[in-house]
Amino acid sequence: MLNQIPKIDFNSLSNESHNDYQIEQKKLKKAVTDYGFLIIKNYPINFQNINNVFALYRDFFKQDLDEKDKVNMSKTSSNRGWGGIKAEQVNADFNPDNKEIFDCGPNIKVNHQFQDLPYYSKNIWPDGIPSFENKIMEFYKSCSEISISILKQIEISLNYSSNFFANKFELPMALLRCNYYPKRSQKMSKKDYGIAPHTDYGCLTLLFTDGTPGLEVELPNKKWTKVFADKKEIIVNFGDMLEIWSKKQIKATPHRVIGGNKERFSIPFFFNPQYDTVISENKNILAGEYLSQRYNSTYIHKIIK
Repeated sequence: MLNQIPKIDFNSLSNESHNDYQIEQKKLKKAVTDYGFLIIKNYPINFQNINNVFALYRDFFKQDLDEKDKVNMSKTSSNRGWGGIKAEQVNADFNPDNKEIFDCGPNIKVNHQFQDLPYYSKNIWPDGIPSFENKIMEFYKSCSEISISILKQIEISLNYSSNFFANKFELPMALLRCNYYPKRSQKMSKKDYGIAPHTDYGCLTLLFTDGTPGLEVELPNKKWTKVFADKKEIIVNFGDMLEIWSKKQIKATPHRVIGGNKERFSIPFFFNPQYDTVISENKNILAGEYLSQRYNSTYIHKIIK
């Protein structure tokens, strides 16, 4: 099946004086309201920088278990550091996910009222991989800038007021992750996925891939299809929080990774607003409380028995 997910030129979308700006805006609105997914190209991150970040993560995941265990998030009360195979279960109807992860969050250098909460926890970093922390955090900053730009354009596309979303990220609960999906074993059952069918919990997700196919999404016709994106393109999707925040104008779309005969790496950046952001005035839902509930039912080490 041909890839039906809209593809958008970020450079044109970010420049209101560009000849193709209105064309890209129309594609953005369709992507946001109908698909919950889009693919962007021509964005302001050097592709070699992305390759370098993938290389750093590969260096980390190829280490011995003893080394990775030194930064095991199961020893913390937060989602910082490494999670091994089956450390996360995104869908209770299926087995825990067959992937390893490495998570890091914002590096906020000023004191603030939320600093003792898990979503603002101090990052933990592996030893022995030169420049790992610096390069990963530089990439984190670049992802934040692109995410804000996309949200500002969504405000325009949906005729929302200026800063309906975009000024709620001064102290973001954003999370940068790398997923490592090993080869799928023939012993696995239909209940085993690299990541089981789910919708993202938060606001906006950027996904960088190594070019290995694996991601599948549910199209508006309810059929599942593989997403084919070039390594130089970013897959973007929207989470439950943004669907609630937009009163369901923005779609959170189910997606999954089954796993195949090749290992696969992907880097998602989950962009979530400040803890006390009200995402539903009617139900008085705060972003941080909503995210807490979802995380606590997903990370195996945080599930309350």
